[in-house]
Amino acid sequence: MMTLSSRTHSRSDAFLSLAMTAALAGVFTGTGTAQAAGPAAASPQVEIKKHSTGKEATITLGDREWFIHIDVDQDRTMIIRTESHNGKETNNQPEIVERPMSNAEVDRIINDWVSGIKSTLKP
Repeated sequence: MMTLSSRTHSRSDAFLSLAMTAALAGVFTGTGTAQAAGPAAASPQVEIKKHSTGKEATITLGDREWFIHIDVDQDRTMIIRTESHNGKETNNQPEIVERPMSNAEVDRIINDWVSGIKSTLKP
């Protein structure tokens, strides 16, 4: 059987007391869930999918959507970026790289693209 020293026990009591105080403060001020729900409601939804020859990602925010598809074969890499608003395509940027990209390069492009879109959405 494990025993706790009085020193450890008093520290855990102090932590528990602090946690309870913070929880009660959040309940009484109404900041606990209201602030957590605010930014999440306005944040973009990101979905990244891997497929047999590359990756694709979709970012959705309200009625706007951004999409990237990267397809790698033995000779080249095809990258398609699109943007749509209210279901209508507003921007289409196809690109062909005349060499196959590595998985690390594909991951970097996807991550940089997602970060770039998110940074343009911040006020």
